[in-house]
Amino acid sequence: MASSPFYSAVSTREKRYDVFLSFRGEDTRDQFASYLYAALYDKQILCFMDHKLERGDEISPTLRKTIDESSISVIIFSENYATSTWCLDEVVQILEAKKRNGQIVMPIFYGIDPSSVRRQEGCYKVAFAALEQRFKDRMEKVHQWRAALTEAANLCGLDSKNFRPENQLIQKIVRDVLLKLPKYSSWNIDGCKGRLFAIQERMEEIENLLDMGSTNVRILGIWGMGGIGKTTIASVVFQRFAYSHFEGRSYLWNVRQEYESFGPNYLRRKLLIDLLKDEATVSMDTPFVASPFIQHRLCRKRVLIVLDDVDSSFQLETLVEGYHQLAPGSRIIVTTRDKQVLVKVADGIHKVEGLNYIESLKLFHLHAFGKNSITVDYETLSERVASYANGNPLTLRVLGSFLHSRSKEEWESALEKLKRVPNKDILKVLRISYDGLDDKGIQNIFLDIACFFDRPFTREYAESILGGGDSSVTIGISVLIDKSLIENCRENDKRFRMHDLIRQMGWSVVYDEQKEPGNRSRLCNAIDVCDVLEENTGTAAIEGILLNLSEVKRDVKINPAAFSKMCNLRFLKIYCDNILSNKCKLYLPRRFESLVSNKLRYFQWYLYPLKYLPSEFSPENLAELILRHSQLKQLGNHVVQSLPKLQNMDLSNSKFLTHLPDLSLAPNLESINLEGCRNLSHILSSIQNLHKLIDLNLNGCTNLRDLEEISGRRGYLGLVKHGYFENLVNNTYDQLKYFTFLNRSIANFMTKFPLRSSTSSISQRFPMNLRSLHLRGTPIEVVPSSICGLPGLVDLDLSGCKRLKCLPTSICKLKSLESLNLDQCTNLEEFPEILEPMERKIEFLPNNLCNLRRLDNLYLDECPKLQTLTSCPLGLEVLSIRDCASLKLITELPSCIGCFSASNCTSLEGIRSWTSPLIYEVEAAEGWYGTCLDLTNCSKLDQKTRNNFVDCGAALTMMHCATLWKHNDFEHCGDYRPVHGCYPGDEIPKLFSYQSSGNSLMNIKLPPDWNSNDLCGVIFCVVLGLSKIVDHGFRHARRYHECHAIHYQIHDEHAHKYGRYVKVDLEIKSDHILMWYETKNLKGHSWFNSCSNVTELSFHVKTILYGGVDKIVDLGSEHLKIKKCGIQLVYEKDLEQFANADDNEYSEVSGNGVVRSQDDEEKDHDDESHPTSIPSKRRFDGGKQDDENDDESQPTIDSKKIKLV
Repeated sequence: MASSPFYSAVSTREKRYDVFLSFRGEDTRDQFASYLYAALYDKQILCFMDHKLERGDEISPTLRKTIDESSISVIIFSENYATSTWCLDEVVQILEAKKRNGQIVMPIFYGIDPSSVRRQEGCYKVAFAALEQRFKDRMEKVHQWRAALTEAANLCGLDSKNFRPENQLIQKIVRDVLLKLPKYSSWNIDGCKGRLFAIQERMEEIENLLDMGSTNVRILGIWGMGGIGKTTIASVVFQRFAYSHFEGRSYLWNVRQEYESFGPNYLRRKLLIDLLKDEATVSMDTPFVASPFIQHRLCRKRVLIVLDDVDSSFQLETLVEGYHQLAPGSRIIVTTRDKQVLVKVADGIHKVEGLNYIESLKLFHLHAFGKNSITVDYETLSERVASYANGNPLTLRVLGSFLHSRSKEEWESALEKLKRVPNKDILKVLRISYDGLDDKGIQNIFLDIACFFDRPFTREYAESILGGGDSSVTIGISVLIDKSLIENCRENDKRFRMHDLIRQMGWSVVYDEQKEPGNRSRLCNAIDVCDVLEENTGTAAIEGILLNLSEVKRDVKINPAAFSKMCNLRFLKIYCDNILSNKCKLYLPRRFESLVSNKLRYFQWYLYPLKYLPSEFSPENLAELILRHSQLKQLGNHVVQSLPKLQNMDLSNSKFLTHLPDLSLAPNLESINLEGCRNLSHILSSIQNLHKLIDLNLNGCTNLRDLEEISGRRGYLGLVKHGYFENLVNNTYDQLKYFTFLNRSIANFMTKFPLRSSTSSISQRFPMNLRSLHLRGTPIEVVPSSICGLPGLVDLDLSGCKRLKCLPTSICKLKSLESLNLDQCTNLEEFPEILEPMERKIEFLPNNLCNLRRLDNLYLDECPKLQTLTSCPLGLEVLSIRDCASLKLITELPSCIGCFSASNCTSLEGIRSWTSPLIYEVEAAEGWYGTCLDLTNCSKLDQKTRNNFVDCGAALTMMHCATLWKHNDFEHCGDYRPVHGCYPGDEIPKLFSYQSSGNSLMNIKLPPDWNSNDLCGVIFCVVLGLSKIVDHGFRHARRYHECHAIHYQIHDEHAHKYGRYVKVDLEIKSDHILMWYETKNLKGHSWFNSCSNVTELSFHVKTILYGGVDKIVDLGSEHLKIKKCGIQLVYEKDLEQFANADDNEYSEVSGNGVVRSQDDEEKDHDDESHPTSIPSKRRFDGGKQDDENDDESQPTIDSKKIKLV
């Protein structure tokens, strides 16, 4: 069974001893065996040596157990070894342990020829003659001893006659033992149990960076935030290599604190004593590594040095000055929170990442529950802790220990408190990094980010908001990155984020500044902010305010002078992260005196309640202005104001806004969002001077009458549903040549202007390089044929155009078109004839739609008049035809289809042909990472389609994805989506070897060695039945069903939760089959890594309502029930068989539609180690009927047309 990467030990059995010594006491006890024991002990190798005299003919049960609990057995064959039945029984027991547990056996031939042992000659012959006389009634025992000696002597061993002096033999044995000991031996289990998760993967990278084969002196840096596991990893490396690869070693713990407490001389002296093992010599000389006398001794000794928690480059240089003169092959490992400590000297730097979600849960469970299994009541609470810790092992250990043996109510109380007050032990460790920021300015940058940057941000954005050209911000951000106080969101991502625990630490720093909130530099707590604004207790100390309205459950009446004393306010953010749950209103009095200081750089106020900004407000330092859904009529008076630093202005959905101010003195403005400002009538001509403007969003500005000038702009322009669009298009379309995206921008233009002349009409008014054209929800009736005048068009969105009746045939001239969205085009009567292929390189393609060769996404949802879908484009990867109530027939689906959704096509009767996906095509199709086959509520499907397309199509889809995923490692859980299929049915397909039905638990018993190394994944299948209609009372909520394979039984007889599940959006009206595949090849997140002891599996389904992305209510299991379930284990041999299927052999369709060739059946009889019913590849051709013999028409496999590789 495969070992789990989440545990520190490589063996499931804990080893008590490293070495077991087997020897003849009268030959070697007082000499060789004792010397060897002492040498092993000196190398910290835990060795068992029986000092008792042998008694009786057989070894004791305790000694047998000791042999089993040892990693290596060293057998010292000597002249009189065979005269002891005790010794001979030890050999037998050792060889049995070798077979059972893979124990390493090292024979040593001490003063005896190996052949004499192997053949029982010489003194061994004499010994066995005596044994045969003694045990003449138990000769099988003698034969067992002879066989054991022969087997042991045939193993690779050491002959003492080849080593002079004898000490060389002892040194050789010690070296071999060190090399043969498991990498992670008993010290892990006893000393570090519960701390080492996913250590094997991290060790592989560390070993590569150490480059143990190099003779150079190398320094390795281990870098990361506090509590992330740097010290633990360094300890593992030290124990792994210190005694097997180096002659001297030293591990200096907590260098930062020791350096501050005792000074550099204390640490240097300790380091040299560890390396030289000679305190007198070190005391005689200056304690510098570079001292000539000491250096002369060290240059001949290969050493390993670990310096833990080094805080500065000066500390490192002080301790290892002259390190390059150490003996060749020496290594120095440095752990630090500050990357700059390592940059100058390190040959390699390993950044320690946090634990993934499953690892986090396992580590937390270990400390919170010990050996006891988690109960269902604590599952959700445990997940909250794992989410809070965000992969930080220290946090998981501290909180796990704190919550151990506490009640559920105490857990809930503690978790609520953590939102406000971090755990002091965690805080103490994390704050070290902040205290290490010597520069007050950098500390302020850190606190600003901790308090106000709650989303990922770029360096440029932070510099613009915090500094506005101040170079100290640039270096400050770099320092924070180096000290692990902020980090990249992902590798090669230019955005940064701050760990939630680091953020909380920043809040606590601010909280500790003053007891009175009004005297603190920053306010982040909603209660504190409301108190200060109502009571007018703010002071000049306040530099920033953050208020999340969704955290306030009452109305707040702001004092008229609330902001008047805040003359240093730089940051004001009043927002709401959950609009649906917002119950708070902020009231500003009419006699409001002063809003904010003139130092303000960031100003956001959701639902800003006033009609104007205060006249005395001077925004010369403002970099970002966000007043969404405000009551503004105008920003201020029409006097030109200098806005030299303003980069982003968002006044979207300010429905009373009528005018914009003159923006001619805002030269750095890059983005203006006026979406939904329906009373905005015009924009001043000053916009033409905004040469840095990239985004201008005018969507929903229905009263906008004129754009005087838009020239030279590049990027995004949104112009949606303008009531007086004629003025815009006549005056401005000649100036749009630099825009590449128009959002619904020709809505009324299409309906009001008669573009009857073909190409020139659109090409003269729209930019030739236009790539995206979104006309969603507009009233257009006809798309003009002149659309072909946009040859660069890639994305055409016509969804929701309910008046649209047809598309022009000239659409085939859009050579670059990749996406066409026709969702909810309820009056679309037909799809146009495609008169020519869109790729001229193709010699032959069928007519019509299949000529759209570059089209990979086709959405035809809610087209109620669509009755037949003919041949689709050959490169189509996504086809969605949901809610097409009149659709009866699909003639053929292409091989590249990765996601096919036809849910609620209640009239659909047949799918006549489908070429099963080609392996080489699948490997190139990124869409297959989220594959689905959805035929929900297609209850009229004929039997041929059910047998030949649905059951087999779903299974084939799973197998192709299994083949693809076998060769792809998913580093992040977000890269992976389970493939699933859903279709009407009430029987688990027969291809599933393990099935269950007819009882309440429906557990599936798994074979003993099911999760072996060659397992690639599992196909899950359940029959879902409608239990009852539940009136949830939420009219606009979206219903999702989550199907979990969540309970599995292990040796402790407790149920455990499976972290991943398949989520489907469906409203079934009859029994349905839901099938999905889970790959084992998912690094760090795979369910398989945590269930090596699973013996039984069951399923659970629950219904959840969502409003947008937010969960509204969990309806539990009342809506659906699971009637039957099944699983199919997919092994490497199944995929090989699947990939190597004989294309020239026709396969036979069995009763359930599973394609099985004769060779497949024979192979099943030959190999039953893992039951399998995996389908072979083929072409479904279930609808090409022979008119003369319609009743006997059967699906065929057209292997000659398409080679399935």
